[in-house]
Amino acid sequence: AVGALADWFGRRRVMVIGLALFGLTSLMVGMAETPTALILGRVAQGLSASAMLILGVALISNAFQGSDRAQAFAIWGVSIGCGAAFGPIVGGILVDLLSWRWIFLLNVPIVVTLIALCYWRVEESSDPNAGSLDWTGILLFTGALACLSYGVIEGGELGWSNGAVVGAFVASAVLFVLFTILELALKRPAFDLRLFRIPTFTGIQLVCVLNSITFWVMLVYLPIYFQVVHGMSASAAGLMLMPMTIPLLLFAPMGAKLASPERWGVRNLIAFGCALIAVGFLWLAIAPPAEVTLWVIAFLLLGIGTGLINGEMSNVATAVVPAEKAGIASGVNITFRHGSFTLSISVFGAILLSSITMQLSGSADLATALGDGVRETANLIARGDFAGAVTSAPTEIQSVVETFGRASFSSAFSVLLWIVALLSVAAIALSALMIRRRDLHAGPEAAASPAGE
Repeated sequence: AVGALADWFGRRRVMVIGLALFGLTSLMVGMAETPTALILGRVAQGLSASAMLILGVALISNAFQGSDRAQAFAIWGVSIGCGAAFGPIVGGILVDLLSWRWIFLLNVPIVVTLIALCYWRVEESSDPNAGSLDWTGILLFTGALACLSYGVIEGGELGWSNGAVVGAFVASAVLFVLFTILELALKRPAFDLRLFRIPTFTGIQLVCVLNSITFWVMLVYLPIYFQVVHGMSASAAGLMLMPMTIPLLLFAPMGAKLASPERWGVRNLIAFGCALIAVGFLWLAIAPPAEVTLWVIAFLLLGIGTGLINGEMSNVATAVVPAEKAGIASGVNITFRHGSFTLSISVFGAILLSSITMQLSGSADLATALGDGVRETANLIARGDFAGAVTSAPTEIQSVVETFGRASFSSAFSVLLWIVALLSVAAIALSALMIRRRDLHAGPEAAASPAGE
């Protein structure tokens, strides 16, 4: 929706509006006095942040061509890496020295600076043939995604056969069907499904989805693993991820250079990055190191692989469409990336909860002692509140819950590792088979593309 709005209304203009709203909502959250105000502010902040992310990619796509475009997306990849690597650290410092409110209040002066930079350096661009906005399509897609998210999130808690959960999935399917029919019938849809006729466009969306499900979702669950299974503190568990996040900064420029046709080319680069990620996850799934420090080597493979391709994936997603479609293409790409990330966090959480619950219930003595508290104990373990799971159990079995809880989480986590390892292998095949140089309209490979390749 944001991409279509920007193509119609002006990309810089919508970017500035998104920045202004992000600053205002950050101020609202930072000054919130009630949970309701905090939640509403965070929802609005998320909407404005999504607009900024989508339009950042669209503006880069419009402003740069050829090798300059690849370098611009490399810098964009570095900025993403900076956020992943240092965001939690800066947030922790602000909380320790000031308060949690400053995590949000700090955004206000940054937003003011960015708005000034937009007017100073960013040129306005739009699609002259955009026509009117497809509000019906926007509402259908939003409703379908909301119902799907509700079903996935609540399914783990209420049970997959719960009436509300089943109803949410059915409603989501119906809305998606109606959305597809409408978008294919419109000449100027908000979500141009005709773009998926381009093999490279479809392929890069799928690779982005798999990268979100594997690398980015595991960044959420790995700290919980280290805290529960290895008894690390939250800060120590966060530091364990540095070998995964620091390479996002260091290897993005290298990825841009290797993507040139004189070197590896886009397809070979993305396939190679996916291969490194697959090797890292396969190692952890097949033979996880006994020593925690040895995980660093596997994490380096994961970080280097993602660092090489993170910016280039966004480049390819918009390079395969005409320049006037950059907003819609960027919106589709960000929707696939972040939609799959959000849903996968919920799905992985449901897998952990289900596996841990089955293991606790399978221990007759422990299940009898916990009684009706089995699921609540499993829920606490799956969420990473291991201390709460132990202390909430009867005193006489707390030591058993501690030992069995660590083992059950480790076993459940191994299932997740196998899932992401196999999906990483699938990403190699998709990138090798579906990304084609001749589909590119922009970027360093476009001019060098032979007609028949």
